[in-house]
Formats: sequence, C-alpha cells, structure tokens
Amino acid sequence: MKKLYFNLIFVGLASNVAFGQYAPKMSSVSKILTAEQKPGETAAPKDLGTIIWSDDFTTSTNWTVDNAGQTDPAQFGWDIGTTEQSWFFTTGINSTSDGNYAELKNGNYNEDSQLTNVTYNLTTAAPIDIQTLGNTDQVTLSFLQYGALFNDDQQVQISTDGVTFETIYTNNDRDIFVGNNNSAIYANPDLVAVNLATFIAGNASSVWIRFTWTSRFPAETGLNAWTTFGWFIDDVAITTNPDYDVEVTSTAWGTNGLTYYQIPLLQVAPIDFSANVLNNGIQTVNNVQLNVSVNGTAAGTSNASNIAPLATDSLALTTAYTPSGASTASYAVTQTITSTEIDDVPTNNAIANVSFSTTNFIYARDNNVVSGTTYGDGVTSFETGNLFEIFQNQTVKAINVRLTGGTGGTPVGTEIYARLYGIDPASGDFIYAGESAPFTVASSNLSTNLVLPLLSPVDLVAGEAYLAMVGSYDPALVVSNAGTTAPSTSFYLEGNDIIASTLFYQTNVPYVRLNFDPVIGIEENTGNAAITSVYPNPTTGATTVTYTLKNTSDVAVVITDVTGKLISEVQNNAVNAGEQTLNFDASSYSNGVYYVTISTEESIVTRKFVKK
Repeated sequence: MKKLYFNLIFVGLASNVAFGQYAPKMSSVSKILTAEQKPGETAAPKDLGTIIWSDDFTTSTNWTVDNAGQTDPAQFGWDIGTTEQSWFFTTGINSTSDGNYAELKNGNYNEDSQLTNVTYNLTTAAPIDIQTLGNTDQVTLSFLQYGALFNDDQQVQISTDGVTFETIYTNNDRDIFVGNNNSAIYANPDLVAVNLATFIAGNASSVWIRFTWTSRFPAETGLNAWTTFGWFIDDVAITTNPDYDVEVTSTAWGTNGLTYYQIPLLQVAPIDFSANVLNNGIQTVNNVQLNVSVNGTAAGTSNASNIAPLATDSLALTTAYTPSGASTASYAVTQTITSTEIDDVPTNNAIANVSFSTTNFIYARDNNVVSGTTYGDGVTSFETGNLFEIFQNQTVKAINVRLTGGTGGTPVGTEIYARLYGIDPASGDFIYAGESAPFTVASSNLSTNLVLPLLSPVDLVAGEAYLAMVGSYDPALVVSNAGTTAPSTSFYLEGNDIIASTLFYQTNVPYVRLNFDPVIGIEENTGNAAITSVYPNPTTGATTVTYTLKNTSDVAVVITDVTGKLISEVQNNAVNAGEQTLNFDASSYSNGVYYVTISTEESIVTRKFVKK
C-alpha cells in the first residue's frame, strides 16, 4: 500500500505521532485482595499486595505544582481542591477518599483561551523511600483518574534522582473523544496500576512520582492542538506486588489481522485468538494457557507457558478456530486464562466475551454498536471505510453504510457515494475498482443501514484485499463508527482522490460494509445508456468515462459547467451496444464542478465530476 501515517482525524487536526511501549496498564489491583479458594482445595497462604505509601491530596503541600508560570490554577495547569473547574465536565472524580483531588485544565475551548507551548507538572514534593517502607522494589503504583483524551499528552513519570524523569504510563493509546463517542470518556473513576519493579530495581530508596500534561503536537500553534477536556487524579498509592498475578495486557482475534463481526458463508476462514500476558507477581507462574470456547463448547487452547516475574508472553491457539460454514449462525466466544497456581488478582486477567455471525451476504468489520462518528474539518471533503480480505471469488453488488443523524450529523440533502478500491500488486497503491451512483441523503436515510448499489457489480478475487469507502464532495458528511480496530485496517482519505489525496488510518471502525446480495441490480435505467464511472474524480486532466448501451445508437457526449454552458463535445457518432470507454482531457478546464452528459435517441444520462 502507499505510505500510511498514524493519524486520528478530529476537529481539523490530525495526529502523526506513534508512542513507544510503556509499562503495562493493569485493569485492577492495589488494595489488599483475597483470592477465592476453590472448594476442597488447600493452598499455602498468599503474600498479597500491601499498601506501603498513599496520598489522597488532603495535604496539598505533599505535591509540587509547576504550571509553566501561570498564576490562575482555576484555568491553567494543575490545581488541588474539591471543586471541579474544567469547561467540559460538570463533576469531579468519584474517588474513594472524597475530599481533595488534583485537576488539570488548559483554558476554555468555548472561549478560545487555551494556552500553547505549555507543560504542566504535578510532582511529589519529597522522595518516597520505597525500600524502607516495603523492604522491596517489587511494587506497583496505582491511582484513580477521570477525564478524556483529545489532543492531550497525558503521562505518568518516575524519577530516582529528582532530575531525570522516565515515562512509565500514558493514556495516549486510548480512544479520542470526538463526536458522540461517550465510550471514550474514562470511567469515573478509572483505576490504573503500573508495575514499577523494572524502573526502580536496586534504586528504590528515593522515588519521585510525576503527572505531566502537554499537547501531543507541541510544534502546533493552533488552539485545537492544546485543547483538553480535563484530567483528574486521586488516591495515589504504592503497593507491594503479590506472589502470583498474571495480567492480560492485550487481546486480539480475527483472520490475518482483520476482525469481522459478520462473515458471508463464502468468506469463512480460520479465526485466530491470542492474548499477551504479563506476570506482575514475584514468583514464576507455571502452565499459563489461553482457553477458548464457542457457544459453550471447547474450541481450542494455547501451548502452556511458564512466565517469570515481570516477563510477558503471547498466548495463541495452537489451531485456529473455523466456523462450520454450512449455514448462517451466531457464535458466542468465551476466553479464559488458567495456570497451575491460584492467581492472587484474578480480576485483571478476565477477557471480555466477543460474538460474531455468519451471514448469507453481508461482510462487516464494525460490531453494529454505534460508538461515535467519523467527520472532517468542515472544509475538506473526505472518504472513510474499511479493508476487507477475500478468501473465495465473489461478486460484490453494493456497499452498506450508516450515516449519523440528528444534531451534528449528516445534513439532509448531502450528496454521497460509495467507492471500492483494489490494491495494485506492483506498487501496493490502492486503485479504483467501482462506485455507486451519487445519492442524495433524505431524513429517512439517516441513522439506519443504507444500501448503495454499485453501478456495475465487481468480481472480487480470492487472496486479494479491497477497501470499501463512503465519501462526499461535501465536507458535512458524518459517518457512524461501531467498534475499534488495529492500526492500518480502517482509513480516512482527506479528499476524494485515492492517488493524490492524503490517506490516514483510524482506530475507530466506520460503519461501511460489503454486500454480496445477488438480487441487488446495477443502476436501474429504462433508457438506452448508463454511465458506469467517471475516473479519476476529482481529475486534474486525463479522464476516463465508461458507459454501457443496451442498443446500438448515435451517441453524443458533452461536458458542461454548473451553469449549463457547453465546455466540450467529446463524442458524436454511432456506437455499438455494450460497454464503452471514452477518454478526454480536462487539464484546460478551470477548477470546479462539471457534468458529463450522454445522449442517445432513447435517453439522456448525466454524471458530475470535479476538476481541481
């Protein structure tokens, strides 16, 4: 494929920063936990985690605030108190200790009062002697947080000399809160825990903790780059690590890196399941395995792994699971982690259940649970969609999409289209494969499954991948998202030209599906002629029109502008029935909107294109 960039599109600003690996985030931990003993089983007493240091911001002088010289902490930087002051949230963090908490803000987005080129730090005022407090460097840092990620760089850092700080945790891999994807707002409260053992090993007598905020785009001067919804911190603690604690740090499932929630019977293929696990404990955990069951029946297991303290291993099914493929069905998947030892913190190795289905004709990457939107900057047109891999030859007849309605959604009257791209085997670039007719959105088309038939069916080839997109020349388009995905599998095209425009990837999945239903026909046309495509569109010069004739006929092809003025007569002669290809050069045209009109004795058809 052409070079791709790590980008998330929101409010006109695109991210192009990829962050490195940090200490794994733990989903739960810290307070003293008691492992449930299995009936009839005896086990040695567990050395469970014990809190050796904590701070709930009751004493604000326990922390040093560096707000980049700003003197109004109610508007800029860190503040410790009991009153929420951000422009977005209406309540503070629901911490277990109540009382004071720390809050980060950087002006008011609605008032354009954000400051640029600032970094705000909140640091423990005195070093923490972990070695004396706990007689060990095997400890975990935990804290409660609340907020959301926009263009923030929200990091937690640690130092053993009070001068040099190392990042141990970041929120920057979370979903961006844009549109109406409220699921991107952190839980209130959200418990975060990071194993410190590798960062302070042999040097745990003086440790400083820092919460730091800046923009992920420090070179940007636009206010959007420095917008934050707010970040709240409370109940910071350091806890000794338990004996046995295997944590699931990430999971993945799908085929060749792509996750499908609806799979046509012809495209059924083996599905892989895997999990990365970290040993947060101080003892080796033996025979750690990933176990998968489907609809209550065992479907596979991974090889057993012995994982040393602080080591990470990837567990994957030894044999991928393949649905029967005989008929449409639903598949409920349960995944568990087992080991020889009883896990002291079982809550952080639970894996969320997933489900998918086999279908007759629909191929879907989205999970059908709307969780946000993809939209542009209000100025630039765009396309968005998903990559699909084909395992058996099959003819795609339409692309299904869901447009967001209501306030902030796609306006009624917006003209949209669906477009399909293949991949050039030589260059790896996406190449045009087909499209729908332009479609004008009515109110009944919003917030529903909208079928956009392709002008001509496209035969998809086994072993190839295709990109299905929905787009518009109107920047007001808003497309529903449903679920998240790995990078470089769902895309945002800034513009309408797959070759010339910038292609970004996004980690939210647009509701854009392939539809193989054979009853869907090509564009209905009671006349003689039908335009199949005008490509490229937009064009800078050389342009190809493909059209079909039911009957041999005299054909006139002309180009007009938006006022109806004749710009060029491209063809005027007798043409045989069947598919035709016509080339013309638009390089001399002024930039703007034009129309191709094909006239025969029986019909007149028109298609819009853009010269840029």
